[in-house]
Amino acid sequence: MKARILSGLILCLSLFATAGSGEAAGTSPLVRPAPVKKTLATAPVGIESGTVVFKLAEGLGQPDLSGNRFTAIGPQWDRLNQIVAGPTKAAREVSAHFTLDRATMNELREAAIARSGRPMPDLTLYHQLHFPPSATPEERIAAINELNALDIVEIAYYQPAPEPAGWVGASPIAVASAQLSPNWENNQYYLKAAPTGVDAYYAWNYSGGKGEGVKVIDIEGNWIQTHEDLKGGVTNFHIAGTRINDPGWYNHGTAVLGEIAADSNSFGMTGIAFDVNLGTISVGSMSTAQALLTAVANSDTGDVFLIELHAPGPHYNFESRDDQLGYIPMEYWQDTFDAILQASALGRIVIEAGGNGNENLDNVSIYGDLFDPSYRFSGAIMVGATSSSHVPASFTNYGQRVDVHAFGTWDVYTLGYGDLYGSSSNNHYTATFAGTSSASPIITGAAAVLQGLNKAAHGRILYHDEIRYLMQTFSTPQAPHSKHVGPLPDLRGAVDQVIGVSFAADTTVGWVPFDVSFEGSSGFEVSSWTWAFGDGDSAFVQSPIHNYDQAGLYTVSLQVEADGQYRTAQRTNYIIALADSLIPSGAQAAAGDTVEVLIRGRNITPLRIIDIPIEYPGDLPMSFAGYSTDGCRTDYFEIKSLSSEDPVGRRLSIRLTSSTGGTSPALEPGEGPLLKVRFVIEPTADPSQSATIVLDGYSTYLPKFTTTSFTYNPLTPVSATVTVCPPHGDVDPYPGITVSDLTYMVNFLFRQGLPPSPLETGDANCDGKVAVSDLTFLVNYLFKGGAEPCTCL
Repeated sequence: MKARILSGLILCLSLFATAGSGEAAGTSPLVRPAPVKKTLATAPVGIESGTVVFKLAEGLGQPDLSGNRFTAIGPQWDRLNQIVAGPTKAAREVSAHFTLDRATMNELREAAIARSGRPMPDLTLYHQLHFPPSATPEERIAAINELNALDIVEIAYYQPAPEPAGWVGASPIAVASAQLSPNWENNQYYLKAAPTGVDAYYAWNYSGGKGEGVKVIDIEGNWIQTHEDLKGGVTNFHIAGTRINDPGWYNHGTAVLGEIAADSNSFGMTGIAFDVNLGTISVGSMSTAQALLTAVANSDTGDVFLIELHAPGPHYNFESRDDQLGYIPMEYWQDTFDAILQASALGRIVIEAGGNGNENLDNVSIYGDLFDPSYRFSGAIMVGATSSSHVPASFTNYGQRVDVHAFGTWDVYTLGYGDLYGSSSNNHYTATFAGTSSASPIITGAAAVLQGLNKAAHGRILYHDEIRYLMQTFSTPQAPHSKHVGPLPDLRGAVDQVIGVSFAADTTVGWVPFDVSFEGSSGFEVSSWTWAFGDGDSAFVQSPIHNYDQAGLYTVSLQVEADGQYRTAQRTNYIIALADSLIPSGAQAAAGDTVEVLIRGRNITPLRIIDIPIEYPGDLPMSFAGYSTDGCRTDYFEIKSLSSEDPVGRRLSIRLTSSTGGTSPALEPGEGPLLKVRFVIEPTADPSQSATIVLDGYSTYLPKFTTTSFTYNPLTPVSATVTVCPPHGDVDPYPGITVSDLTYMVNFLFRQGLPPSPLETGDANCDGKVAVSDLTFLVNYLFKGGAEPCTCL
């Protein structure tokens, strides 16, 4: 049994030992509520050129498409097939929204759940509905409303085409092609020390501080990848997607890459993280969500994605406008949100342009709670735009969801466009890039710098919450303003913190008592190490071993002193010390009655799935009669299912699941009832017979607790017994209550006769003792029409 319990932790241990702190440093964990369906009364502007996206509900499996029809069976599926490809809709087509193969998507989802400790949406359930050109706006919104009316559809919505989230100034100028491009690095004020810029110069002094070992993938439309200032004209960093052959797109993309990775040389510009490994994915032939999933499949943990897009939102009925009013971040749309969520859970850092719509994202009358991080949070670091003096730009979106700001008011120097210099697209430069599109690459470069530094100093990656924490904590505040766009990161302070202190453990989960080996690291000369292990104990060496002997979740911190300064790293609930168990209670009932067995559980971590195998061997004739969670800690669980039932073998297994789509929370740590199981005792049973309730498991059905990040086997230290309660008042060896039972009681009470066997049969009035009052009770019952003796206490 112990080997089996420990084997269930192997996956967990390997993940936690390499994953780092996950969400520990941040204040906003990944959150995905069930999407709220909306009924469209009027057609969004431009719906003819947009896309209708719908996602099937979680918990239905992964239904297949055959042609234009789903192969699942049932009235709701019939109705769905009528909507997407019925006889009157023959020209419609339905297809998978994500084109990555299902097996790979399933592997990514499971890895995201394991790494993040959070439920993840099943992206294979997303589909697109395509209409013929003749379809009217009314037909399209009718289809959306009909889809949303189905229980098997989680959500359906209209998705407009994205646009680049940037502004630019003047037209190109012409120069002689043989002329060497000047050097404008001094005009890139965003490279300079705070409060002017992010102080990239300071970061460049340290290993990893130029973005080495980090891949940055830009998601938008097109780029001039042969530009003279992009690593000498490397052309092989485009990953996927048909590029949009339009100057607005390829100049925009080139300008973005220039801020991040323009080469460090004698001419042109210099990117904040000029040694990163670049990648590009175009939305010319795929959705933003599909581009994100493609980026995940072509990257590694710690890599950085940039979403350089925004789209018309609901404020102006999704109207495409030259002034970009009403344009909003891409995560407003559920498929993009879900793709970002999974990318964040998989250890990718997603930077998202906040958009140029001058929208208050906290306006609940327009957006509900979709941009409230406590309600829904994708993990993306969202960026607003300001002037060089940190005043929010007139066009920037704003609100509590906007994490940080950078510069976007027509004075950002970078590559592309040609209004500053150039004779061709290969040597065009601009001095007037703007928008949240010019702000977001600054933050992307800063994220790549921090990631590179941490990997070089400590050999592990930073997660979205850790990078967000560093950017917001070590920063220059925005100017006082009614628009909240967050601070500007200051890499000097963040670099010192990253290099200054980090730690890891050889394991983060175990059964008490167990030892954990910790290792601290720092890029500085450390004069003191101070550990707090979360259980009241501490240590003062670089690499201590600590024993956890009490169950619980423990927050660990390490403080180092270097050069007279103190730096602290902390990981919340980092150590999980287990003593979890499943324990049945004994029960008793009269022959012919139903008996209820209560199963209690103790859990140290939040549980989303509980598997309870039950065996009931013995000679007591009884049969399984059902189960419930009424009054139990699991009463709110959405799914309760009988996994296995073997009446001949006298065994069964029950699975309790909080939810599959994150609509109900995991079971909080605690102790108490989890399940009530009912059995019917046959009328022929007698008190000499019994059954034993055992929870150890059988065949492939084992007791299992599944947390939001791993699965393990709880302890099942005891069994329990089910018996038939004796017939109170029937004390002699003969069945039934008669005068002979009175005689037997008289002999026992007054003449030193043999006691009743079992003794409790003599307790006729069920007051817990055998006395003269029981004799009186029997006389009243037999001769005066008194109450019957009780059956069970």
